[in-house]
Order: sequence, then structure tokens, then C-alpha cells
Amino acid sequence: MSLKIGILGKPNSGKSTLFSALTGTAAAIGNYPFTTINTDVGVSYIISRCPHTEINTPCSPNYGRCVNGKREIPIEIADVPGLIQGASQGKGMGNQFLDNISDMNAIVNLINPVGEDNKILSPEDIENAAIEIENEIFTWFASRVSRDWQRFAKKEDASDSSLDDKLLSKLSFFGISRNEIRILLSKESFSHTLIGWTDDDFMRISRSVFTHIKPIIRVVNKGDIIHDNRIMDRILENGYPIISADYELSIWKALNNGIIESSDDLNGNNKANEPQKAALNKISALFEGGKVIRLSQLFSRIVYENLSHIVVYPVYDESKWTDKKGTVLPDTFLMSSKSTAEDLAFRVHSDIGEGFIRAIDGRTKMILGRNYELKDRDVIRIISKTK
Repeated sequence: MSLKIGILGKPNSGKSTLFSALTGTAAAIGNYPFTTINTDVGVSYIISRCPHTEINTPCSPNYGRCVNGKREIPIEIADVPGLIQGASQGKGMGNQFLDNISDMNAIVNLINPVGEDNKILSPEDIENAAIEIENEIFTWFASRVSRDWQRFAKKEDASDSSLDDKLLSKLSFFGISRNEIRILLSKESFSHTLIGWTDDDFMRISRSVFTHIKPIIRVVNKGDIIHDNRIMDRILENGYPIISADYELSIWKALNNGIIESSDDLNGNNKANEPQKAALNKISALFEGGKVIRLSQLFSRIVYENLSHIVVYPVYDESKWTDKKGTVLPDTFLMSSKSTAEDLAFRVHSDIGEGFIRAIDGRTKMILGRNYELKDRDVIRIISKTK
């Protein structure tokens, strides 16, 4: 699995419902603090247009499905237990669960728009709720980076290494690569003398990590109960997507029980009774309004736009687009947009990467070098000395 997206939020924000709707699992759901006491991880899918339509031969995915040329690409989803103010100092579920976000590529900050008085929050209060959670994440990360800093800084400052090399041993623990550190350093200016770093530096690098490397995406849940269009419009103007985890879970249940044919077609079939059809019509009307978006659209946007990833199809036979067994386009890889043919080779297997000779474009049949920059939906054969 190439990408892992975490769902964080205050208790009762709807994280477990969202997780269940995304992964088709029966996560514990309840309207009380800390319904989730362990981090659950499941598999969900984003959609990509499948290349098999170009050769008029059906594909056979190893993971997910391909329906009418829409290929399901697997991603990991993690439901991290509810946070409260002060979690970075150990309050509530504390650092035990904040540590679980270390290996995530992106974080959905799920916001409950309903206040304690059961009224819809103002857009300003919704933003404040988002900031409260994010400040906990920033503070936690800064405290982790600054641990044992003096000893670390003295050792690194004694060397003539570049700043990215110095920081690598600290930040690699959080799954951050040298190239990603260079991105951070291109966005922010930090002293090369580590011993002089202050709390402000630790917070700045923390904010930079969760802006440029592990982006936090603010998402407002419970769009089905926001009936004031003015509030909804202002939320959207602030750049926050609006979803309905409850409605998405209902769609999954309807699909699982066979009363709809696909999650895109919400017309109940002959197995659906009249109340079920009425409920499906209500759900359909909400999404057709265009202000509340589907989960597939949201997570595809996160992968393609926020994380700048592309889908690549490795094959063994560049003419038939098959693996060694003759299976058409069985595998997909989500790769960062600047990845090369050699990067793909290493993703397939480290031995393949080390023995890289050349790649072949499945469409043009042109030979590609190791530095060829991959494009979205490329079909690529890797030729290696290990084969």
C-alpha cells in the first residue's frame, strides 16, 4: 500500500462513521467521547480512468474493481482516536495516539459543525475548532523533534554536513525523506547552527511539515443537517469541503444489502421498499445540490491535488499490457508526480531497481531511461538484470 490517510478530529466528529463508510467495516460508532480507543486501519479506494479501455480488453485488478472503465485504486485509511485540547501534553488519549500519525501521508481534520447546544456553529467557530486540533498536532510534533536536542545539535554542528543531512536523522523517524526536507528548507529559512534553535523554530518546522509534506485537510462533516445555505456557502468560501459520513454509510449499507446496483446510482431497485427508496431519494438530492461532495471525490482530490500523486501501471508484456501470467493490468502504484522510471522499478522490488536497465512505454513502445518522469496512467515495462 503506497498511501495512508489519517482521520483526526474531536470526539463525536463522526470519524468512526466516516471510517466505516470508507472501508466497509463495522467500526464502533457512538455519540460519546473516545468511541475509538485504538487506531483502526482499513482499505478504501479512489477512482482513476483505467487504460484497459484503450485496448478493448478487460483488466483483472489484484485489488479493488474496475467498473465501466473506472478503476479502484487502494489507499489505507486510519481512524485515530478522538483528540481533546491538551492531548499533546498527555490529556485524554494523549501522545499514545498522536504518535500514530507519524507514518501518514495526509490528515483529514474532521470538523463537527454542531455545538454543545445542538445548533450549527458559525463559520468562525468551525475554523476555531479546526485550529484547536491542528495546534495539538503542531505542538506534539515540535515536542518530538526537540527531544534531546542539545546533545543531537552538538554532534551535528561538529560536522560539516549540509542542513538537510543534519535534520535527516531526526525527521526520518516521521517518514520524512531527504528530498522532503529540502522542500521544507526551500519554504522556510532555518539556522544551520542547530544549537541555536528555539521553540519558535520547532513550531515553524512543525507547521511546515503539516503544510507541505503531510498536509492537513479541513473537512466539515454532517452536511446533511446544515440547512442554512448562507452558513454552507461561507464554509465553502473558506475552502472546507463538506461531506455527510452518515449518508455515505447509508449508501454503503444499501449497496451491501443489494437494494442499489452501485454507489453512483442511488435509485433503489426492486428489492428496495418505499421507505428505503424515499431515503435514497433524499440522499441523492443532497449530493445533487453540489455543495456536499461524495467521499470518492474528496479522497481523489486529496491524493491527486493535495499529495500530487499519479497512478502508474507496471506490466511484464508491453504489447498486451499483462503480467507474466497473462493477466491484463493487474497492478497499480500511486507515485509522487516527480517520480521516475527507476523509482517505479524500486517500488516493484528493490532487486528490480538495483538491476534497472531500461523501461518501455506500453503505449508508444519507446525505450525510456531511468530518469524518465512518469505521467499519470502510464503503462510501463521495467527491464532489469535480475529477471
